[in-house]
Amino acid sequence: MFALLLVAWQPFPGEYRVPLVGSALLGLALSLRGGLPTVAEPARRLGLLLLCLVIPGLLSIPTSLAPGKSWGEIASVALVALAGISVLYGLRTRADHQWLQTGLVVVIAAWIGDGLLQAITGADVFGITPKAEGMINGPFSTNGIFGIIVAVLTPLVLWEPLKQRNRWAIALTGGLVVTVILSGQRNNLLLLVLGLMALSTLWSKRTRLIGAAALIAAVVAIYPLAPTLQQRAGWMSTSATDMATSLQRLQDNPADTEASQHLFDSLNRFTSDRAFLIDAGLKMIHDRPLTGVGINAFRPAYPLYAQLAPHGHRSKPSHAHNIYLEVTAETGLIGLAGLLLAIGLGWRWFLVASAERQALAAPYAATLFVMLFPLTTHTVLLAAFYFTLLLMVLGGYLSALFSPEIALIANPAEESEA
Repeated sequence: MFALLLVAWQPFPGEYRVPLVGSALLGLALSLRGGLPTVAEPARRLGLLLLCLVIPGLLSIPTSLAPGKSWGEIASVALVALAGISVLYGLRTRADHQWLQTGLVVVIAAWIGDGLLQAITGADVFGITPKAEGMINGPFSTNGIFGIIVAVLTPLVLWEPLKQRNRWAIALTGGLVVTVILSGQRNNLLLLVLGLMALSTLWSKRTRLIGAAALIAAVVAIYPLAPTLQQRAGWMSTSATDMATSLQRLQDNPADTEASQHLFDSLNRFTSDRAFLIDAGLKMIHDRPLTGVGINAFRPAYPLYAQLAPHGHRSKPSHAHNIYLEVTAETGLIGLAGLLLAIGLGWRWFLVASAERQALAAPYAATLFVMLFPLTTHTVLLAAFYFTLLLMVLGGYLSALFSPEIALIANPAEESEA
């Protein structure tokens, strides 16, 4: 129940905090009442992955530019660990996984319907209106989160319905594609494409070609109804031309400072001011390469490193808009190594699992691939709502691979690895 609520409750009062705290309290109760041995193996793996993030975070605190915020982030990860126990406990059996995935289908389908109603009438069933022109936000009172969640959960929501060739799954896929396009963010389109790429492993080559053509047709058809997306696509087009011109000038004269500044300005327009964040993040890494500016300290550190950003913009960004840039800027190369180690361990565990466990874990693995893709430009790992989603998906993944209550054919390699 709490695993589903980690997603389903996000638009409502308390957002992610209500199910996260509830899951943590349940995890604490299970630990105190002897429930932990039931999920001991997946819990141990979850703990190991979280340590890959916590240890670099702890190492960053002595030199953190915001020690209080850094300690608060460590406490949040501890809360997530407790919540993870309840997620693992709730996903012990194959039936639990089926229940979760069915619940997600219902929730996301309801959100899609709500978002489309908002696009057509200007307000959703709760009377919520779009928070930015040309960008729907469904039942969410803030802009951006709606499209990210719908897009990033694409593989987990659609995996089983498409695998079972349910006819209604095609309609759900179409609604999801239209909704993500109308959310108006290029990053959401990237997440959607990544999710559909992962889903395409279920299809024949012919079906993949048909799906790709259908996606292109949908984008072309819906594009005129998404003015924000049109605006940003226009920025990308003109900026790409300007960047090509600047690069040509620099090739002819590498010392041309005017061309260098023009190239940066064009890149900044292309990425909607992300170049300021990239520049500041790289300066943080250069200044403190090993342990960074402190876990959860990107925002207070940003004004000190954002020399290229206008003064009026130096206090605005709350994060780096990229998982790997933020982790490295906040916890240094040690933190980046920890994150890559965690990803490597997760992939290794998948490879040595039995074929049946791999099949159960596949939709979670595909979703993790989308969530951790390195070129996304809006999300960060420890953003509260995103980390909560990650906990739900990661819990399902580890439970599928290691829960002892899932009766599957044993694999000798799996047994030796465990």
